[in-house]
Amino acid sequence: MKILAISLQNVRRFVDPVQIGGFGSGLNVLAAPNEHGKSTFFDALHAVFFVSHRSFDKVIKTLAPNVGGDPQVTVEFEADGARWKLEKCWSSAASRKDAKLWRDGNLVAQKSEAEDVLSGLLKPPSDGGPAGLLWVRQGVVDLESGGDEQKARRDIMTSVAGEVEAMTGGRRMETALAKCAEFLGQHLTATGKSAQNGGLKKCEIEVQGLHLRRDELAEDVRKLQGDLDRRRQVRRELEMLEAPEAHEERHQALERAVSGLRDAEEHDRKVQSGQDKLGRLEAQAEKADAKMAGLRNALREAEQAEEKASDTGKTVSQARGQRDEAQTLLDAAQTGFDEAVHLEEASAANLRLAHRVDRERSASKQRKTLGNRIETAEGLIKTLEKQQKALAAEVSTTVLQTLETLASDLSVATRSWDSAAASFAITYDDKSGGKVRRDGQVVQDGQRHVVTGQLHLDLDGIGRLEMSPPSDVDDRLVREAETALAKALAAAGVETLAAARGSHERFLKAEADLRVTQADLRAVAPGGIGALRDEFAELPPPLEVSGNVPDLQEAEQAETEARKKREAGSVALEAARTKAQALREVLTRAEALAETAQERLTRAKAALAGYDNPAALLQAMETDAEGLVQEIAEARTVFEALKGNAPDLAAARAAEKRARSVVVSVEEKANALREERAGLDSRIAVVSSAAVEEELALVEEQLTEAQERLDRIRFDIAVYQRLDRALRAARDSARENYVAAVHKELVPLLRMIWPDAEPVIDAETGLITAITRRGKQEDFGVLSGGTQEQISLLVRLAFARILATDGRPAPVILDDAIVYTDDDRIEQMFNALTRQAEDLQIIVFSCRQRAFLGLGGTTLSISRNEDAA
Repeated sequence: MKILAISLQNVRRFVDPVQIGGFGSGLNVLAAPNEHGKSTFFDALHAVFFVSHRSFDKVIKTLAPNVGGDPQVTVEFEADGARWKLEKCWSSAASRKDAKLWRDGNLVAQKSEAEDVLSGLLKPPSDGGPAGLLWVRQGVVDLESGGDEQKARRDIMTSVAGEVEAMTGGRRMETALAKCAEFLGQHLTATGKSAQNGGLKKCEIEVQGLHLRRDELAEDVRKLQGDLDRRRQVRRELEMLEAPEAHEERHQALERAVSGLRDAEEHDRKVQSGQDKLGRLEAQAEKADAKMAGLRNALREAEQAEEKASDTGKTVSQARGQRDEAQTLLDAAQTGFDEAVHLEEASAANLRLAHRVDRERSASKQRKTLGNRIETAEGLIKTLEKQQKALAAEVSTTVLQTLETLASDLSVATRSWDSAAASFAITYDDKSGGKVRRDGQVVQDGQRHVVTGQLHLDLDGIGRLEMSPPSDVDDRLVREAETALAKALAAAGVETLAAARGSHERFLKAEADLRVTQADLRAVAPGGIGALRDEFAELPPPLEVSGNVPDLQEAEQAETEARKKREAGSVALEAARTKAQALREVLTRAEALAETAQERLTRAKAALAGYDNPAALLQAMETDAEGLVQEIAEARTVFEALKGNAPDLAAARAAEKRARSVVVSVEEKANALREERAGLDSRIAVVSSAAVEEELALVEEQLTEAQERLDRIRFDIAVYQRLDRALRAARDSARENYVAAVHKELVPLLRMIWPDAEPVIDAETGLITAITRRGKQEDFGVLSGGTQEQISLLVRLAFARILATDGRPAPVILDDAIVYTDDDRIEQMFNALTRQAEDLQIIVFSCRQRAFLGLGGTTLSISRNEDAA
């Protein structure tokens, strides 16, 4: 495919129609400033070829202008020996969506039919089309930027595999592998297990289900036999439990147990009444004892509280005197500390003033030194700028090396051509006097003449001699070398190689002078003149001091003495404060104890306030307690007698409970057996009517058939797995051929930049994993961004040449794809692009206008399309 022209309307900033025309067969360059619309044309090309006119997704929405409108793109191109024109219009309205396709000026398809014809002409990136690999967007450096590139590399890999084409009929390798993967994917997961909803899984589930059903039916048959045996046993047990004589015997035993329990409970109530009377008398005695003990304690507490109140009052008086004495000492210590603090503050202020004056002397000297250095650095910077201008005007070492290499190439090509071309030399015989003439001029004697084209020689006295060069010898390489050298000399601004060498000598001298100036500048301003200015700005402003300036040493000594005096006063103050605080706490505790003792005395007096004569009352209470003790002894004698004649109530209750439980349990068991009998009858009837024996035989037959189907599926899976392994082995061989093809195309390109470069290509992924330079192998990932960018571009150029050799030429489109390449190496990248452009169409968009002047090729520009308007 070859792109001829592209027009845009209502695409981003291009509301009015614009176009790029005049695309050539080889190298095409559009160098324009940023935001000129280069990436817009790149995105429009991709959209018009590979995005359906029916779409209005986020890709198309990014093409729509901010002011509104339907994006429209028209592109002219050559493909399959015909000239095509494609026009697409995208819109949010279905009625305005459109696609048209012309072939050699005739409209051949519209809308969906146009999309189908276009898809047949151009393989989209999603199917491995070359645009996914050869159309490089702005900022893309690596070779693994998306799935489209992987598919394109895989397509290239298949196209260069001769053995695989012989084995699989061309590019059907990927189709066969895909079918294997599709079949295996229907049955297996990526880890080799049965896939959910797959045929294998369904068959396994069916076999497993039939196994379970067969086991269930066998279990049902076994349970039916068990139920019949159990029903016979239940009937025998019910007949035994429901016999009339056994029923009468159980009820008589229950009546005897109930009568014995009533007699035992009546005697127990009498025992309980005697126990209650004894308890009441004992409680009265306990209450009387507690009241007498309380009266005795209250009399003893009043006596002790009186004594404690007297002692704590004396302690409070003594602590108050000590507290007052310590407070007097604390006040004196505070006064002394305050005076020391005032003295220290005055000394510190005096010392700060002395320090500021001392720093000002040092800062004044530093201001003068920095001012001189800034002035010197400014002068060196001006000199440096002049030297850099002079250096830029001369031929650099890299440019001279390029010129000398091109001159050497010209010399080699010339000598090679001279040695291969036909030539002749004339030796005249003095006797004859005849001459050989070329275009009327006498050919010199003894001089060698090269035959570069059809040659006519006139021989005096003989006639005309015609000579032609050999058909397999031409001077194309010589002309190319001369053209390359002339372009390089013009780009360097010199006419001859000698002039370039003279300019280079001036370059070296200017470069040496520049290094000396740079060294002087680094010595004066190691961190740059900005750092010097920042350092000067950070110096404190000049200090103005009036009056007497204190001596720094005397001020420091005075401040030290004042600080020591303040510290001593602080220690004394703290000691006095601690002592006063301790005595205050002693007084507080003494006052609290006195208050507590007084409260205790008040409570003790209040406890005795309700008694007129507490001592007489206590004696009367002791007399009443003696009579109550006698009454308790009599009640205990009656209780013990009743308790000794009491029947065993627990035994009577146990006998009644056992007799009743026998009756209840027999009835419950009979009911349970009746329910079990009914359940067995129902279950036996249901299972007998379901014909489980016949269903068991049918399920066993179905299980045999399902197992056979499962075995067939497993056999097919094994066959497909073996086929997949065989195909992959063949593809590995294809990858080796792919690596050889890429290596063949890539090495000459790499060696245009690094003469001894050798790439390492991963046969599995088709990617460059490392490169060997100067005898050292370096991983691709650790190379600089610029080097990665250059290698990635060269690999794409190699892929483009492989596609062209395979009969599928595709244009290479680069949108600012050499953004990290320095000025020297970009010249070598230009040579690589020019080399590949001999049989490829390469379109380069770049914002580096000055740098890309040296690329050559067809110059493109964006122009208004008045016709489209």
